[in-house]
Amino acid sequence: MKLYIFNPFHTKETEQLLPFYVREDFVMSPTADSKLNIFNGIPIRCTVFPRNPTLLPWGNLPEPFRRIRYVQQSVQASNGSGGLDGMMLGNLAVALNFTAETTDASDGQEYGYRLRNGTFVGSLGDLLQYTTDVSFNVRFMKFYDTHGIEFLHPIYSDQLCILSPKSLEIPQWLAIFLCFHPYVWASFVVIGFAGGYCWYVVRRWGLHKVRRYRQRLQKGDRARCAVLSIELWLVLLGASSTYLPVRMIERLLLIAFLIANLIISGTFQGTLTTAFSTKSYYKDLNTLAALDQSGWPIATSSRSLLDIFGNDSLSPLYLSLKGKLQILNESARQRAAYQRDVCCIERYSDVHLIINTEYIQPNGQPMLHVVDECPRVYSLAYIVRKGWPFTPLFNAAIFRFVESGLCMKWYGDTETALILHKRTKQLREQHEEPLLRKLTIIDMQTSFYIMALGMLISSIVFIVETFVGRGLQCSHL
Repeated sequence: MKLYIFNPFHTKETEQLLPFYVREDFVMSPTADSKLNIFNGIPIRCTVFPRNPTLLPWGNLPEPFRRIRYVQQSVQASNGSGGLDGMMLGNLAVALNFTAETTDASDGQEYGYRLRNGTFVGSLGDLLQYTTDVSFNVRFMKFYDTHGIEFLHPIYSDQLCILSPKSLEIPQWLAIFLCFHPYVWASFVVIGFAGGYCWYVVRRWGLHKVRRYRQRLQKGDRARCAVLSIELWLVLLGASSTYLPVRMIERLLLIAFLIANLIISGTFQGTLTTAFSTKSYYKDLNTLAALDQSGWPIATSSRSLLDIFGNDSLSPLYLSLKGKLQILNESARQRAAYQRDVCCIERYSDVHLIINTEYIQPNGQPMLHVVDECPRVYSLAYIVRKGWPFTPLFNAAIFRFVESGLCMKWYGDTETALILHKRTKQLREQHEEPLLRKLTIIDMQTSFYIMALGMLISSIVFIVETFVGRGLQCSHL
């Protein structure tokens, strides 16, 4: 069967009717491939603006990455744009045989939004005003206050997440107290007092037998419960006791606490060594509820992200978080990382690269933290005007790139190259602190503080008891 397809892009009228043989041309033969390449180099107006890491200028790509052949070809076809969006534009231009005429957003508003007077700005406004054909910065598939646009085939799906300032480092003097959970500290205290009371009960039971059988009293039989609790604390802390029992039941109780002393002291020493030799940090925000309780405002420079918690949410948590949203005229990421007074909004797929290339300290610690619980999930795609005639052709080509896995490969290659370039540069410029180091007196300063505090308290008690004793003697005289 023979079909004819009209191709208006050929200059010669005799070449505008393309014959297609169903049994030959539609089985992906070389003939069909040449005939489907219909744009014949015509210019397609594309709006692009730099955005790390999905669209990067040629000069911002690492030098070794720029030497790769497929990167050079795609960037050349996209007029010097790299990253996922740049490579997608370049490969589409090669596959569909069109010339990419790239321009930035006319007013510098990047993605764009609708003003109160009904006009649109940014790349969205350029598209609606017919100054461009395609916006080649991938964006969330949602309603942008207009029915005049439509989305091309989705590239991938992503989550909108919150970035909070990284928790601060715990001071060395405080690390000794935070190395255990408060419940563990409370358990140590309860075990000491409960063990002393058990010892007191066992000894009272022994005294009952002494009185019944008129046996001889032993040393410490008349010790009070407070004294026995102190003695048991000495055993738990590895010190010697002055009231060693002679009865078998008390010895069994003391043996049990001696074994507990081995376990507790070993665990305590190992945890202290870890606390002294490694840096520890306060707990990060990992849930939206914890973010809400922190009271930090959530800032963004994009008005299109103000619906991250929904427009008509019935959740009290989301309503509370929505009330914390605010618009900044500066970079919200910069503010969150350096001034540490706001949180910001970012795509989940981008945060790993952004943190590891822009917001990482010389010692390798990040300056921002990703809240594990993300409030929104979107599909991302490019936008064109409603009814654009070339939408089916672009969708068919994008579908092939997505299903073949090339989109994720381009994104992963760019991400890996940028991270390796940044870390290599840091290693060359700055000397990192070694992972293993010797313990010094400064690391053990908390122990001396505790000793000094104990000596001070004991001296005060000694002075008070001395004056109290003298007062009692004077009163007797």
